[in-house]
Amino acid sequence: MKFHRFEPEDKMMSRREFLRIPRAKNDVILILDKEKCTGCGLCTIDCPTKALTLSQDVERDSYQILFQQEICNACGVCEKSCPEDCLQMIGQEPEKKKIGREPKAIFNDEISKCMECGIPLFPQAMVKKLESKLFMIKECAWPFHLCSSCRMKSQFQNEMIKNKG
Repeated sequence: MKFHRFEPEDKMMSRREFLRIPRAKNDVILILDKEKCTGCGLCTIDCPTKALTLSQDVERDSYQILFQQEICNACGVCEKSCPEDCLQMIGQEPEKKKIGREPKAIFNDEISKCMECGIPLFPQAMVKKLESKLFMIKECAWPFHLCSSCRMKSQFQNEMIKNKG
């Protein structure tokens, strides 16, 4: 009778270390539903291989999510982390497989800016999604076009006007 020898706890691997182990690439491509995506970037934060990254073009005030298929290990973490459920990995036939070395933009959007001070805030797709959700419940009083500092200043100004009147 053979017994399995257990490794000491100091040799056990964490989940994060396990996800970083290089694996054979599957024949998959990453599809993003641009109608659903808000550009939140959670997929880029959770991607263990950094095949998904964020990029910002300051001159154009644009924001991108880039995908580099060459370093993707098809683990599916990005799919699971997407709150809008807009990422999907699809199998690809081996003869059509083209692994690109250069990152490919899978999401592009303009960045909204604070109406008062002009600092960058969020991707416009995110603002539109949040405004539409709040409009449905008829409470669109949240000023998405102001940064937190300018929002506080406007609230204080409104309170001062109310108190004077």
